[in-house]
Amino acid sequence: MATTSGPRYLWTLGRWRRGLGVASPSRALAALVPGVSQVDNKSDFLGKRPHRRHPGIMQLPRLRLPQALTDTAQLLLLKCSMPNVEKQVQALTNYLWSRHLPIEPEELQRRAVHLEKKFLENTDLSQTEEKLRKAVLHAMRKTTYHWQELSYNEGLSLVYMAARLDGGFAAVSRAFHEIQTRIPEFQPQTLMDFGSGTGSVTWAAHSIWGQSLREYMCVDSSPAMLDLAEKLLKGGSESGEPYVPGVFFRQFLPVSPKASSKVQFSVVVSAFSLSELPSKAVRTEVVQTLWRKTSDFLILVENGTKAGHHLLMEARDLVLKVKVFPFSLLPCHCQPPPLPLSPITGTPLKTEKTVIQW
Repeated sequence: MATTSGPRYLWTLGRWRRGLGVASPSRALAALVPGVSQVDNKSDFLGKRPHRRHPGIMQLPRLRLPQALTDTAQLLLLKCSMPNVEKQVQALTNYLWSRHLPIEPEELQRRAVHLEKKFLENTDLSQTEEKLRKAVLHAMRKTTYHWQELSYNEGLSLVYMAARLDGGFAAVSRAFHEIQTRIPEFQPQTLMDFGSGTGSVTWAAHSIWGQSLREYMCVDSSPAMLDLAEKLLKGGSESGEPYVPGVFFRQFLPVSPKASSKVQFSVVVSAFSLSELPSKAVRTEVVQTLWRKTSDFLILVENGTKAGHHLLMEARDLVLKVKVFPFSLLPCHCQPPPLPLSPITGTPLKTEKTVIQW
């Protein structure tokens, strides 16, 4: 399971919903193109070539879900007896795209104090403390986003599969394709998928690095999701031969001391999972753990929304503060310099480990 140590990378990628558009990649590789400054947008380094020939644009070949995965997913949906599956799929899709981050306790306290002052300024001074408290709570309920943790049972797991299987596969395939294009000699041996869900990361990784990958660790807190992912690998049964060998399922992250990096994986992926965590403190602990378990690439994927962007930038800033690198490429120890920019999102992406944010 342990892999050789070396440069590690963080790529953070934001997946955009169809119709929302993608940020222009025109300045994405400015730091990587000789003679072009990150702030000089007037440099005619393309010459007479069209912008679609920009060196930072990588053409991803047309993707199709593996036929075995498609057939099994359709079989499982046909077997289920849930009514109005299409409506449930649309409702879940809309909910996941409109989801906000959970409000931190400090922010709730700040809002409550602000509302209390506002009520005291605009209401009768004879108002009792109990009435004031009720007024503040009523206003908080009306104006505060009520984040709830999703509990994926068997039914909701199938709905999630129908809603996100193809999109999740495409998003992580894009990240893997960029790694393969930039570093064709990279041959990962182990992979860990945090918040593995339906197992789309395993299928995508196998389609690109199936010859070298010998171990896939799928971690998900939902037993129903783990069962579904295993059925997808085994053609819909519980006892068949898995399509991808070397896949292991766990409910919890592998435990290792905070100061230890003995158990590491060539590629660590967290796709649409940071948004499922209940607080910033939990996200911080998870990102630090994932980073310690990364020997080469850490890939973070979230929706291309304001909340998703916030999660990726939060993770990026956290990783830049972790001083666990075997060597440092930073020219200044007082303040980290800007990172090279992703050709997809225009956001910084590279440290000594690679974090891909999609």
